[in-house]
Amino acid sequence: MKKTILLITLISFFMVSCGGSIESDVAKLVDLQCQAMGLQKKAMDGDKSVMEQGKKLAEEMQELTKEFEKKYANDEQKEAFKKAAEKAMKEADCLK
Repeated sequence: MKKTILLITLISFFMVSCGGSIESDVAKLVDLQCQAMGLQKKAMDGDKSVMEQGKKLAEEMQELTKEFEKKYANDEQKEAFKKAAEKAMKEADCLK
């Protein structure tokens, strides 16, 4: 369980660092990160049923990361995405 949560968290940070589109890709990222945060909260509350959901979410995040790496390869695009993602995560209220 802890390994799955750690994997999701690491992939999330990796995705923020690697870049993406802008509005629509950032929205995808924020959605996945909010889902990961929700699963993490459930896991911390003792819900063991989130393991399978966590694995599926991690796979989806890996696929999205690969897509973003190909789509946004230069440093300028990566930096623009990173800034947009950071702003969107600050504005998102994932734990409501």
